[in-house]
Amino acid sequence: MTELPHHGFRRLVAVSKIGEAGLAQTIEAKPAEFEKIARYLDLPAIQSLKAEVALTHWRGKGVRVTGVLKADVTQSCVVTLDPVAAHVEVEFERRFLPEDKLAREEAEAHEIFVDPDGEDPAEPLGREIDLGEILVEELSLNLDPYPRKEGVAFHADDAPPRENPFAVLAKLKPKLVKKDV
Repeated sequence: MTELPHHGFRRLVAVSKIGEAGLAQTIEAKPAEFEKIARYLDLPAIQSLKAEVALTHWRGKGVRVTGVLKADVTQSCVVTLDPVAAHVEVEFERRFLPEDKLAREEAEAHEIFVDPDGEDPAEPLGREIDLGEILVEELSLNLDPYPRKEGVAFHADDAPPRENPFAVLAKLKPKLVKKDV
């Protein structure tokens, strides 16, 4: 038996259940799971987490997972630490290939070219796909990294101006020039 992720949100789908036409799933976290997911993502709270997911066959024995994730969460303001309500709505796609096919593709690749705007590489495919893990990852990746309460801004110009460390040298410069003359 595999160990549960720290967030405890698992929604396993057997690859064998994906038919010729694919498989559609609605995944929704239960209120009892919100606290564990929020703790895992270091959030004050999660109010909802839901996704419409489609699983289809891809490249023979592979699987393509696409969907739309919608979540309402509470984050902490980076300036005041006050609660900030946030809505996340994002489309996502993941691709999975059997380990032997992944290894073959890696062996055939003579060069590794990384395109930052290109597709992510396929992930290893086992007998099951954990849609809960995918949703928690997607939520994590799409949270605002610097949430701010409305009307709150961090102003560097509110701080007292720093003294230029070279100001003392600038004052000496005219004296040095006069001595050389």
